[in-house]
Order: sequence, then C-alpha cells, then structure tokens
Amino acid sequence: MMNRILLAAVLAVSAAMSGCAEKQNAHPSVKITPTIKTRVTGLHFDSGDQVGLSILKGADAYVTNHPMTYEGSAFSGSGLLWYNNLNETSTLTAYHPYSSAGVPAEFSVAADQTGGYASSDLLGAVKRDVTPGSAPVGMVFYHLMSQLTIVITNNSEAAVASVSVGGLVPTATVDLTVPTAAAKAGAAVEEVRAFEMTPGKSYRVILVPQQAALTVTVGTSDGKSHSKTIAAALLESGKQYDMSVTVTNVDISVSLSGDVSDWGDGGSLGDGGGDDTGELTYGDDTYPTAKIGGRVWMAENLRYKPAGAVEGTDMWPSQSGLSAGMLYNYATATGGVSTTGGAPVQGICPAGWHLPTAAEFESLIAAERPDGFLDYAGFRNENGYGDSSRGYLLGGDPSGADRVRCLSYSEDSAPAIKDMLTGYFFPLRCVKD
Repeated sequence: MMNRILLAAVLAVSAAMSGCAEKQNAHPSVKITPTIKTRVTGLHFDSGDQVGLSILKGADAYVTNHPMTYEGSAFSGSGLLWYNNLNETSTLTAYHPYSSAGVPAEFSVAADQTGGYASSDLLGAVKRDVTPGSAPVGMVFYHLMSQLTIVITNNSEAAVASVSVGGLVPTATVDLTVPTAAAKAGAAVEEVRAFEMTPGKSYRVILVPQQAALTVTVGTSDGKSHSKTIAAALLESGKQYDMSVTVTNVDISVSLSGDVSDWGDGGSLGDGGGDDTGELTYGDDTYPTAKIGGRVWMAENLRYKPAGAVEGTDMWPSQSGLSAGMLYNYATATGGVSTTGGAPVQGICPAGWHLPTAAEFESLIAAERPDGFLDYAGFRNENGYGDSSRGYLLGGDPSGADRVRCLSYSEDSAPAIKDMLTGYFFPLRCVKD
C-alpha cells in the first residue's frame, strides 16, 4: 500500500466565545497545522512553503486555490474564513507546491533537477464531508509522481560527471479531486537531469508515472557518455524505485527494482519477466543460471551443436569432455552476424540471450561470483592444439579485423579481458538480454 504523508489538518475554528463575538458576527479562520510523517525532502515543511487549498461547498466553490503559507507550526491563508452554516458539508482539496496560475490540470517535472527536485514532487490530498468545527480534519497527502534513486558503482578510470534519465514524458495530466496523475497523451519525451545526492555515488530524480522505455545515461569526466535502456519500465504514482548502475571503461549495466522508503513499494521493474535465476533449457540440454553484477549468466559452458557445424572445423569438444562444453570460434558463435553499433549479438545463444559484451565481462570481473563459476575448459587453436590449464570465455565484441574480446583467467592470474584471435576456439556462456 502506498506510503502516505499524514497531514493532521487542523481547521482552527474558534467558536463564538461570547455574546460580543456573536454581535460582531466573527467567522473563524481556516488554518492547517501539519504533522508530517514522511516527505521527499525531509521530515518537515519549511517556513514559507505553500499549499493551494480549495473548498467545495455542495456543488459550489467556496474558495479556489487559496494560498496557505507555512509559518513554523501551521498553514494559514490571509482572509480565509469559514462559512456560516456549521452543518453544511464541504470537500477540501489541497496540493503542493502551490501555483498562482491556478489548480493544476497539468504538471511538469523539471528537466534540470541538478539543483534540487522538491519543486517536481507534486502532492495531493482530498477530504470529503467536512463541516466547520473545532475538531481537527485529517488529510492524507499522496505523492503523485514517481521517484527514482540511481546508485552508481564506478569501475571506470574516470569520475562520474552527470546522470540523466530519458525516454519519458515529463508532463502529467492531473486530477486533484481523486487525486491522481498520468503521463499526458501525445506529449514529447524529454531527458531529465538528476540531482546528485552523494558525489559520484547516488542520484535522484522525480518522474511522471508511466510505462515506457527508460534510458539512463551516465556522463564521465573524460567526456564520454554511456547509456542503457530498460524496455517497458513501469513507474507508478506514489512509488519509488532504486536503480543500480555499474560503470566500466566500456559501457554501463543496470538493474532496476522497487524498495520501501518514504514512498510506496514499487515492486520489481526488471527488463524481463520470470525468475532470473534457476535453469535454462536449450537444445535438449539444461543449464543452471546465476545473476551476477546485475546480469543473468549461464552458469555452465554452452554444449549446443549448431546445425551444419562440423566438429574439428567449426567447433571442438573441450579436452575435459563434452560436459565442460563445446569450444567455438567467433564465426560459429556469432552465426556469421557482425555486431553493429555495439549491440549484443545473439549468435548461437537461445532466443532472449546473447554473447557477452566487454562491458558485461567488466561487470563479471568486478562482481562477487558463485564458487566454481569460472572453470578451466581451455582453448584450441586453428590447428587443433589445445591447452586446458587456463580458462577462457568467448565474447561478442570484435577488436580489430581478426581479434575478439574474451575473458581470460588462470589459477595464477585474476580474470581480465584479452584480445584473442577470432580463429581460435573458446568456451561460451550466454547472457540474458
């Protein structure tokens, strides 16, 4: 259930205390005394903060978008008094931040939130069947936008300079009588720059709730920028999400999930359905899988024999036997398909999986791996010579005309990326898209 901002809205109705007051026909003023449990910018309103208050008396507007200013202990509005009939009910609607242009039917988050994001955090509250009186009126304020916190693990040689989120509509249509908000139909998408909470480590941004392809871009001090897109990311109103981003010299990897904080639990937003760990069945073989560094890997070497491939020419069995997987050259593993624009290549991997990229190798090196994940199936050269004393994993990124980026390791050396000849044969672990 959506976490809520509890606002004990005390409508300070000063009943007529004397006959003199009755003769003066004095009306009590409307005040709101807030007690905030949680809020995006902290645990309190600041002096000078404003909300817009509207009061609907029956079908008629008693007051519309009246500014109420926080003065240290209460919100008050100059000249706002209760009506005469103490038995007539009304509906109170309030929102923050206040806009002098009127009660917002649309609301846009700031495209540049590097200086702060509070002005993009739209809050709404509704209380029905209210009658003037001295008893406090409790109003529940809801976050109507979505919040995304981006946590950076920087394994590159450059410092993180900026983080932005793109692919999303920045404008919402708003109905404060519910209250609710949704992305404006037909509006153009826009990149939103995130606020730096901890230098180089964590960033936060307020976004309009919607389902779309979310792209995070990390800029580094060497002038480079790396982007990654999560297809069909669902951001719900009033919920906050955490994104883990690993930056390498080559690329970035991301994972997105929900967490409970000041906002509601956003659940899981991964870029695919189902359990990311477990087993994968492909080509009459079953492979265990493991989630490492935000990616799901096959935990055993591929044993698949492509149709038409000739053993001893296009592939070799490992010297440790077929259970240790087949060894493939680059042409066989990619199916003759070249990578374009750095996009991963499916090759002979199952649908929804691909050959590892150099960035995914970097993340695998940096991450904690299950015991025994890296085995020693060796390699073979073009003449069939083999060496099983070292471990290799074939990658999908070419390096020059005749080399490919692979993972290399041994008992005496830590895993590292090395450029190997495309004609050599190596084990292959596929990675989930």
